[in-house]
Amino acid sequence: MTSLPARVVVIEERGCQYQVVVQITTKYRGSFNTLTFGEIKPYSGSLKDGRLDLVYYRDPGLRTGDQFPLWTLH
Repeated sequence: MTSLPARVVVIEERGCQYQVVVQITTKYRGSFNTLTFGEIKPYSGSLKDGRLDLVYYRDPGLRTGDQFPLWTLH
């Protein structure tokens, strides 16, 4: 696995969900399906133009500006 530099841009609590936006700082060209996340996995997400939009159903323990734990299988 290869670590990808990533940073939390926005995190919002919406009812019982947490919306997290993460910016990948490299020119990652792989798909969302080849990404591996830290201990707390997102329920769903998407990747477009270096921006990850993630949904969690429990607090991922992240704050705006934090480094985001992210790896790729390739």
